[in-house]
Amino acid sequence: MLTVAVTSDAPTNQYDSQLWIRQYVEQFAAEHELTISWIVVPFNESWLLASRDEVDLVATNVANFPDRAHLGATFSEPFLYERRALRINPEDQGHYEHINDFIGKTVGVVSGMAAERDVNRRAPDGVIVRTTNTFAQLYAEFDIGLLDAIAEAEYYALDGQVIPSHGSEVILIDHHDLTPGQREESVFVICDKSQNLLSAVNTFIGRTRFPL
Repeated sequence: MLTVAVTSDAPTNQYDSQLWIRQYVEQFAAEHELTISWIVVPFNESWLLASRDEVDLVATNVANFPDRAHLGATFSEPFLYERRALRINPEDQGHYEHINDFIGKTVGVVSGMAAERDVNRRAPDGVIVRTTNTFAQLYAEFDIGLLDAIAEAEYYALDGQVIPSHGSEVILIDHHDLTPGQREESVFVICDKSQNLLSAVNTFIGRTRFPL
């Protein structure tokens, strides 16, 4: 049995990173003849679950920030990377280019995400930052006009190819690295007590392109 922490119970949207990650983990499990027990958790501090021996593997799309490393768990090799961006309504495309254009406007983020760090660091005084607990809440508020923009990510395969994460109806602006000149890499968090799991996952990542 392989216990895996995820943030979504049954993703079906082809543009959802949780669907790509689930399919990737399912392929790994199939190759190793493992049965998966999915554990749905909030994203924030999900990386701690492996260090507490509550799951074998955290697959919530965790960036390998140093402050997310804890005794009892180890980061895998990266399987994708991200760049930061702001999502706006198509009709606003001519009005906004950069976060500095949102003074007096509201930008939404999800608590604990890299996007929250990014906006809190980059937003000038006057930008209203609205924090939600989940992406579902974030998008619902955006859809009814409570938010002028959403801070989110553009996804890239390790070879630099963009992974499509939205249709043409979605407009992303202000693309940038969270840390200038550095890749923001996503990893799995592996419980150290799960024997041989880290090496098996790293071997799989090394020979299996993400996404499938």
